Amino acid sequence: MTAVNELTDTSETTGSLQGAAAGIVEALVRALELHDYRRGSFGESAAHTSRVATLACLLTELVLPELAGDPGLEAGFRLHDIGMIGIPAHVLSKPGPLSADELNEIREHPWLGERIVAPVDLLNGLARHVIGCHHERWDGTGYPRGLRSVEIPLPARIFAVADAFDAMTNAQPYREPLSAEAAVAEIEAIAGLHFDPQVVGALVAWHQEQLHAT
Repeated sequence: MTAVNELTDTSETTGSLQGAAAGIVEALVRALELHDYRRGSFGESAAHTSRVATLACLLTELVLPELAGDPGLEAGFRLHDIGMIGIPAHVLSKPGPLSADELNEIREHPWLGERIVAPVDLLNGLARHVIGCHHERWDGTGYPRGLRSVEIPLPARIFAVADAFDAMTNAQPYREPLSAEAAVAEIEAIAGLHFDPQVVGALVAWHQEQLHAT
């Protein structure tokens, strides 16, 4: 086999592996949506996944552009809640307040998500960081590990801000949607507590750019 043929075969193999990984991501996203359908309009939806992944990618470009090129990053954003597959449906669909035990079950989902994606090479880097740490808080009061500040992987810090903005600007069981301006103000108010101040600054810059573009 010539060197050219070897290179061609390697390229084709790499492309096949990337295509297979992309297919795995799509399958997991659909599995999560199907698992969550009982929550109706408040469940994990394709629209929410697309919105929050797009914003998280935009913030990554502002905070650390070289990170944005990693193919696992967007996959992690899209699969952030994949661990919810391991949470019983009756807990997710419960209409009233959750008990302490049920809350603890919900808080297991980052661990479960990491276990789900660990065997897939594409998802075992940045994607796993997002999945395992997107509920950590800058001040150390988050879960599941209670990480604080820069102990929290940067992709997870970026995603947390994007996810909060998306949740605030879309209807939730407990509140009506806020305007983008009000949501940014609320997030700014807890920068340095829940959120990385640098990432919040990127959100503010992005929002200002949107205002000037309209």
